[in-house]
Amino acid sequence: MESIFDILYIPMGYILRFAYSLTNNYLFAILLFTLVFEILLFPLAIKQQKNQIKQASLAPRTAAIRKKYAGRTDQATQQKMQQEIMDMYQAEHFNPASGCGTLLIQMPIIVCLYNVVMRPLRYISNVPTAEITALKTFLEDAGTEIGIRSEQINIINAIRDNVSNYYTIAPHLEGAVLPVFKVGPFDLSQTPTISFKPFNWLMLIPVLTFVVMILSQKIMQRFTYQDPTMSEQQNSASMKIMQWTTPLISVYFEFQLAAAVGVYWMFRNALMVVSKIVAAKLYPLPKLTEEDYKEAERQAGLSNKQKKREAKERDPNKKPVRSLHHIDDDEYNARLEAAEREEEAEAAEREDKAPAPLKEDEQSDYRKKK
Repeated sequence: MESIFDILYIPMGYILRFAYSLTNNYLFAILLFTLVFEILLFPLAIKQQKNQIKQASLAPRTAAIRKKYAGRTDQATQQKMQQEIMDMYQAEHFNPASGCGTLLIQMPIIVCLYNVVMRPLRYISNVPTAEITALKTFLEDAGTEIGIRSEQINIINAIRDNVSNYYTIAPHLEGAVLPVFKVGPFDLSQTPTISFKPFNWLMLIPVLTFVVMILSQKIMQRFTYQDPTMSEQQNSASMKIMQWTTPLISVYFEFQLAAAVGVYWMFRNALMVVSKIVAAKLYPLPKLTEEDYKEAERQAGLSNKQKKREAKERDPNKKPVRSLHHIDDDEYNARLEAAEREEEAEAAEREDKAPAPLKEDEQSDYRKKK
């Protein structure tokens, strides 16, 4: 291994080489390569979906806590509200950051996949970096322009027709697999350029990638849990700008790199959507009703004594468990206890005003009069 990243790069290179040997078509090889890794990453998609299900199921309780502190914007109250939400998450064994952890695991793998596609001479042909550098130097000295972007793809195109002449410079080329980047009339080793006379068909790849990325964002939102309390932020102008900025940046880079990279990004986004839909079908998000939110608000308004009484009524044989996540909200609990005392006093007053029952002799006199 030449670097620590080769721990990932080399196995990925073997898979891409195997996919190319099966299909003998670089376009289909990239598709198969992307599909294999999307399947390998699918357990992470399932884990992320389960995390969203848990978050959605806790949404009514979260909304009830926020409503409890509505209108109080001072820092101390906001901190208490956040602490109460986090304690509720802890009691339910839910980590809101676990979804981010899943994405963080995926990102290095995606970067590795990109590098394998960009460096086929190293990871498909299995030629050492030192020999690739020697090849590049020799070709540039001979007047062949290699360039900085997609240099390994350009080197393969330069040596393909007489590869045996370069065995002395790069001995590992002997018997190596040199992928053919031309698929029909399309040469995926070329960089897309905006040209209409003659028409450059490769420029459709960045355009199609842009369309696929926009559609994938729209579809992903339909199958992803959206926190109602964050709806204003999600619909803000800055978020909408970000939704368009990321695909536009991808389009810019695709006009700077080989078309094969754009094909990979297009396949990657399309398969990511399929993975999300399958995960959502296997583990659908809960459908919450207005009654769920009202019940959560009612539970949030109960005192600890009332909560224990209701728990005992639901299961009389179960001993109440003392909460380890008590929230110090003296003002709120004091108001609830005062309301309870007031209700008890009113009930006692009604009982005092009720007419006393007649005694037995009074009842007999009353019957005689009738």
